[in-house]
Amino acid sequence: MPHSADEHTGARIADYRKLRGLTQQALAARAFANRGTIAKVEAGLAAASPALVAAVARALSVDPGALHGQPYLPELQQDRLDRIIAPLSEALDLYDLGPDPAITPRSPRVLLGQVDHLMRLTRQAEYVRIGALLPGLLGELTTAQVLASGAEERRLLAGALASTYRTAHEFAYRLGYTDLGLVALERMGWAGHMADDPLMLAVRLYRRGLMALGRSGPGTAQRVLARGQALVGQSDDPRGTAARAVSGELHMTAAVVAAREGDTARADEHLQQAAEHATLIGEDVPEVYWLSFGPTDVRRRQVETALELGRHGAAIVAARDLRFGPGHSPMRVGRHHITMARLYAQIGKAEAAERHLSRAREVTPQQVRYNPLARDVIMLLVRRRRRAHGSLTALAEWIGVV
Repeated sequence: MPHSADEHTGARIADYRKLRGLTQQALAARAFANRGTIAKVEAGLAAASPALVAAVARALSVDPGALHGQPYLPELQQDRLDRIIAPLSEALDLYDLGPDPAITPRSPRVLLGQVDHLMRLTRQAEYVRIGALLPGLLGELTTAQVLASGAEERRLLAGALASTYRTAHEFAYRLGYTDLGLVALERMGWAGHMADDPLMLAVRLYRRGLMALGRSGPGTAQRVLARGQALVGQSDDPRGTAARAVSGELHMTAAVVAAREGDTARADEHLQQAAEHATLIGEDVPEVYWLSFGPTDVRRRQVETALELGRHGAAIVAARDLRFGPGHSPMRVGRHHITMARLYAQIGKAEAAERHLSRAREVTPQQVRYNPLARDVIMLLVRRRRRAHGSLTALAEWIGVV
């Protein structure tokens, strides 16, 4: 069932604002935002930035996902992903009950291969294929880890289990089930401690920092990310490639957090520290603790940070020479094109925004389908055009907004 183009984030902000008995001016004061911006977003004349959605959600005491209209149930039903949520929730709930007598786990070698396969699917944002594998693999790994024949095998399987919980977090969060995503993130910490791997725990805090940014605000997010940096320092080789990649990712995320606070100097400082790690590594590394990191990712985050700061010209300049190699994470490539679509929509360049949305769809179609920012940009473009042309209409129909 398609959504109306009027069911955008701004309209939901207006609904919740009225339920709370607030005027636009009162909401703007609580969210430390401009009343004119609130008015434009509510009217559908401007897309809601992630910073605004997070601030408004805190002011209205709602989850950011509620303002985005997540989860998108008609699309989940069409892709048959809705039926995965209950089995995934059950698999996450059985983590501490010991081995399941109904499961005979495959060998550690086979299970580790399955975990790597799942990680590759995550990098490609293949949500349908992830959902088909995830609950069963979690159950099998949980049993195998308890039955492992020795401390080293137990530690190895705990690491594999933490990785799979990380995938479960990404899967649930991207489909709009934020509470389930938080549960998966807690399970990742539980398994990461059993694996005795500080870098794994630091990666968990990178994800936790992103969640805290939307729910608790920049202050909490910065504290979480700082704790992650401390864990990097506890790793076996703090100056090795893996540690530098994790630290660089934490710095890039901290730059976005600082940008949402409007702190240009601190954002630039974090980006500079990330760039130093990338220079010392010397190349893009595509798969380090589920991360891709290197000079290309630093440049991608420069674009995103400039956009968060409202420096549209700087964002366009930073994106000008950005090229993704063939081994780069498709999810991150798709995310970059969504960022560029937001950028061009904000400055009124509709054709450029549509081009980037189409490119994102080519790279990671399921990511675009379930990304609230992409959906809001498409809705905004539809509303701005009196008569949508064929390609925009096809994109809007495919994503389910008309």
